[in-house]
Amino acid sequence: MSTKLVSVVIPNFNNAIWLPACIESCLQQKSILEIIVVDDHSTDESWQVLASYKKMYPSLIKIYQNPDKGANYARNYGFEQTYGEFIQWLDSDDVLLNDKFSNQIAQLEAQGADIAYSDFRIDEYKKGGLINQTIKAYGPFEDFTEELLKDNWTCPNNYLVRRNIAVKLANGIGWNNNTKIGQDREYFTVAALLGAKFIYVEGCFAVYNRWSEGTISGMSFKRRLELNQIIEKRFKSMILESNFPEYKKKNYLRILNTHKLKACFYNPSIKVDDLFFLSEIRWDLIHYKMKVILPFVYFNQTLIFIFNKIRLCFR
Repeated sequence: MSTKLVSVVIPNFNNAIWLPACIESCLQQKSILEIIVVDDHSTDESWQVLASYKKMYPSLIKIYQNPDKGANYARNYGFEQTYGEFIQWLDSDDVLLNDKFSNQIAQLEAQGADIAYSDFRIDEYKKGGLINQTIKAYGPFEDFTEELLKDNWTCPNNYLVRRNIAVKLANGIGWNNNTKIGQDREYFTVAALLGAKFIYVEGCFAVYNRWSEGTISGMSFKRRLELNQIIEKRFKSMILESNFPEYKKKNYLRILNTHKLKACFYNPSIKVDDLFFLSEIRWDLIHYKMKVILPFVYFNQTLIFIFNKIRLCFR
């Protein structure tokens, strides 16, 4: 069995009812060094629950109050307290399944990779009761960076991260304190764009609990598109500055161009900020009904872009 040890980092806000299952799922794991929970100023019974576990496992469980406010602040602060050779990010309303660490560490070591991912399970709850369980086959993927850019999502607790990669993403580089949506997508996509090697490990080792409307889901769809464009603009800049082969850069940029054009369709206030040819999008990522409309959106956006450039020249 591997002697490599894992630090689990759990941000928590008002999840007292879910915390026991979350922590117990960590205690079931082999190769665990520490469980670090950063409470984000909860107003429920979270602190009492955490204190009781701290009393039972004083050398294993560490609890902190978030010095600031927000999940990414909590994650970044939690990482500062870690010592493990691997980092497990885990939201306090989700759980791990048995032998996650031993399986994923073994393959990370064998293949010299940086981040592991596997299949995962979605448990759906309604009014506190479990109504459905679905296992999501997730991989293997030939180009995982492409999947991340396409927003082929998996829950953050599905991954296991080597410490050296987590260090590269520390201090808000990965968990950006200003990001309001897609925080985990940004973290792992930035990791990929910085060169992290992802591998698929066969098996289902993580559970994502879908149980209620979150604060983000109350945001309008148009506003979500606007915020998502901020993240994707960052991805574009990183791709252009990367050492990826040109054919990969072009493919990745085509994915982002496609997302941009679709965002312009759904939210007319979003504008194209760089011209690209209609051939520089991924038509396979567009619903067949939208394929008829998008050329008109493209030409409209191109005219607006050119008009604004001309207007700036005469100021």
